[in-house]
Amino acid sequence: MDQTVPTDVTSKEYKEWRVSNLEGSSLTEIHMVLSTVLLSYWCWKCKTAADYHRSPKDFNGRSWSRFVFECVVFLAPMSLALTGRFLYPTLVALAATSLYYRWKIPDAPYRHDKWAPDPRAVAYDQSYVEGRITPKPYLSIYRAEMMLLTCFCILAVDFNVFPLRFAKVETFGTSIMDLGVGSFVFSAGVVGIKPFLPRRVKEKLVTATLGHQLKAGVWTALPLLVLGASRLLLTESVDYQKHVSEYGTHWNFFFTLGFLPVFVPIGLCLYSDLRVTSTALLVLYQCLYSLTPFGTWLENAERSDLLSANREGVFSFIGYLSMFLMGMSLGKEILPDAPTFKARRMRLVTVLGVWTTAAISLFLADFVCMVEPSRRFANAPYCFWVAGFNSFMLWMFMMIEEDIDSKLPPHLSRSGRPVGYDVPLILEAVNMNSLTTFLVANLLTGATNMFTETLLCDTAKAYTILAAYETMPKVKTLSKRKQQRPEGWDEIEPTLNEFEQKMRDGE
Repeated sequence: MDQTVPTDVTSKEYKEWRVSNLEGSSLTEIHMVLSTVLLSYWCWKCKTAADYHRSPKDFNGRSWSRFVFECVVFLAPMSLALTGRFLYPTLVALAATSLYYRWKIPDAPYRHDKWAPDPRAVAYDQSYVEGRITPKPYLSIYRAEMMLLTCFCILAVDFNVFPLRFAKVETFGTSIMDLGVGSFVFSAGVVGIKPFLPRRVKEKLVTATLGHQLKAGVWTALPLLVLGASRLLLTESVDYQKHVSEYGTHWNFFFTLGFLPVFVPIGLCLYSDLRVTSTALLVLYQCLYSLTPFGTWLENAERSDLLSANREGVFSFIGYLSMFLMGMSLGKEILPDAPTFKARRMRLVTVLGVWTTAAISLFLADFVCMVEPSRRFANAPYCFWVAGFNSFMLWMFMMIEEDIDSKLPPHLSRSGRPVGYDVPLILEAVNMNSLTTFLVANLLTGATNMFTETLLCDTAKAYTILAAYETMPKVKTLSKRKQQRPEGWDEIEPTLNEFEQKMRDGE
């Protein structure tokens, strides 16, 4: 980045200059910072399990004390790490606390007959219903964590407390915000496979036709495209700062998200194996970029017409579509209920294999073919990096959940656990309202920039605004969900939850 500070410029022009020509940071630093996400979940999971084992009847996962604890464990470390402050003390504190509570979790009941069937496996196998998709706590937490990461960065980058090496790079390089954008798309793809999976209707497994899939895709795309058009009109009308080389003159991220549901059914129609489709599309796009004049035009063309003015958004969509299909291929493996308890554990190997494949592909593209990752054009190394990182994160979340839940008594099935044991309150609130959360985060970011001169805020004021920005939507959601529970509710709630799931399967 050019260090010569421009003079006689407006606040809008200075903010645009500030985030231009950035080079990012190293992969080691990025992964070190984002390891706080895993340690936060491990700390929360260990303490929650320890509290539940100590007093199962008194455990209350939906209380203000739990909410405060979750803010301290999830939001505070993320804020400190993403602003480049106290990273190593934060990592040490989270690891030490996690180990302490992990030590306090008692071992599972001793099995006297080692050769007898595992009671958990027997109960799991008997409850399996083909075509049913039950909630996966590790998947909910993974998606919510990626959403929190993205929402925090889009506002924090406007303050001086946020290191610019974590902001989006200009063309080639890696940064935390680049990874956050890709992770948002990849995680959406993991759960985006659900409408395309076989569903049980009247004791039969049915799959939606191409016509129904296209119709559903259009209806899903319309709100996002309307949001994209609204954002374009608002930013132009209030003269809001805009980094043109990010997506183009008129394009924005809502347009990218909006067109994905329309093109996904077409990709599924071409070939059923999403791994082959996504890889072939990405390799073809990268070959066109690297071996033809198309790459030179993409980097240096004048913005003389509508296509050239928005070339970053239009052609990076190919990479984001490939990334979305990669997420769908992974979701196809882990989203449906496994037929056996052993098959459920074997999914750890499947996810690890996806991570290994993506890591090898990144190594070949970056270090052998000498092609650097580029979020601006969503090239192959960037997509492989995002896929590898997210697969590894999912694998670690699955490992943590499997390790802690193995300490539970066999009779405690997933439906028999209290609310707040599997998924933290704040992450549950984010996961259940992901699109709303992202929209509100964008609106709050715009309002903050319009009414506050963010670059003039000192450290204390910046952290105060960011803390309020992070916690306000979660407090509102918690206050709505926290109602007086009638006597005996804890006994009948698991049955009601199971009934609700059956009704959803019937629909």
